[in-house]
Amino acid sequence: MKETKLTFIADTHHFSKTLSDGGRQYKLRSGSDQKCLMETGDIVDAAFRQIAQSDTEAVMIVGDLTNNGERVSHEEFREKLYTLQKDKPVYVITATHDWCSDENPRRYIGDAVYRDVPVMASDELRDFYFDFGPKDADSEFITHLGTTSYTVDIGEDVRLLALNDDQSGRGGAGFSEEHYQWIEAQIAKAKADGRILIGMEHHMLIAHIHPLIFGGSCVAEREKVATRLADAGLKYMFVGHSHIQCIDTFTTKNGNTITEVNVGSLVGYPAPIVNVTVCDEGLKIDVDHVKTFTYEGKEIDALPYLEKHATDLFDRVMEGALISKKEFVDRLSALGVKGDHFGNLVYVVRPLAKGYFGAKAGSVVKLLRLLGCKSCIDAKAAEKFKDKPLLDFVHETWLSMLDGHGRGVHDKDYYNLVMSVGNALVHLRAEPLTLKIRQMLHNILTNDRFENAIL
Repeated sequence: MKETKLTFIADTHHFSKTLSDGGRQYKLRSGSDQKCLMETGDIVDAAFRQIAQSDTEAVMIVGDLTNNGERVSHEEFREKLYTLQKDKPVYVITATHDWCSDENPRRYIGDAVYRDVPVMASDELRDFYFDFGPKDADSEFITHLGTTSYTVDIGEDVRLLALNDDQSGRGGAGFSEEHYQWIEAQIAKAKADGRILIGMEHHMLIAHIHPLIFGGSCVAEREKVATRLADAGLKYMFVGHSHIQCIDTFTTKNGNTITEVNVGSLVGYPAPIVNVTVCDEGLKIDVDHVKTFTYEGKEIDALPYLEKHATDLFDRVMEGALISKKEFVDRLSALGVKGDHFGNLVYVVRPLAKGYFGAKAGSVVKLLRLLGCKSCIDAKAAEKFKDKPLLDFVHETWLSMLDGHGRGVHDKDYYNLVMSVGNALVHLRAEPLTLKIRQMLHNILTNDRFENAIL
């Protein structure tokens, strides 16, 4: 077969700069998110320029095109798509952020948040993005929300199955029975036509890393949905939503396997551009990244900037506790937590925060030994990393989840020391939650299948 080169990106979450003046409320909102806000347009522009210069044959965008469905964000983003389309065919699906499913659109001016932002309705999206999928569709299904799923041929051998899974009609993400029947017919047709069918939908079929983190980010009844798609013959699905890079498989009781590629957010660390070569060996994955972008007149080295923005998410609440009770409450509230209800926790969090920012691994090991967890600790690893700041471990574990580079794969001592903490938690309180945390840590540290994968 002739090789076909494709590019997948996800979760562009474009936020129009007209929706904020950069004041305090914007800074609180921006600081509570792993992905960027006002930088999104500039990051997208840079990514699209890179993609336009590549040898890819088509670009797929896997939902959540805009921050929260703001009409102005859609209008700006579509113009960017038209610019990219001059060089490459572009196919998109929309998702819940594109029609503000939480009915809470916001703009941030000074110390105030306004909810008077015009948004796009779900039944407007298909026509608004008609030139980026529906126009070239071989077959199309209109959902009860007015959104679209469609198929389109790419090159000589590939067919894209672009699915909108925003609602099943029974509560939660997924598909109605009528939608399922259309999907199954498309899978059968692709097989009959001798086409390799590649699916994309926004929500996950598989709870990557661990259900403790991402179980609620999947389609409803995820195993039933994955089973139905896999047993119908679909082998590949590209998804977004979680903002992480991960590849997992699901095998049905009938022995059919579907492989899911979770594409991270383009506007958050590590700004992935996922290149796929469809060839005789299968699907070869090669990940590029946004290298630089221009923001406020300055050229920004993308990865360090986005890495800091992502790790600051962990640090800001702790830092707030050291500043004042009000700052602690405000930063909690920005995360969606009822800060006023937990304000008095600042007096507990403050001494913990001092340790969080100042402790070394050796201090944590001493504490675990005092708590009777000596047998849980790898002594060699503890000695090797005794002077490494605790903060580095927290940041690196978080980044391992986002970028799919498990830090524990290439350094056994690093893995053993981090797992010592998980083992100590289980030792201190052996219950389902601590067992899940230990398994979650293991999965994060060993999540290293993404780069140069062959599916």
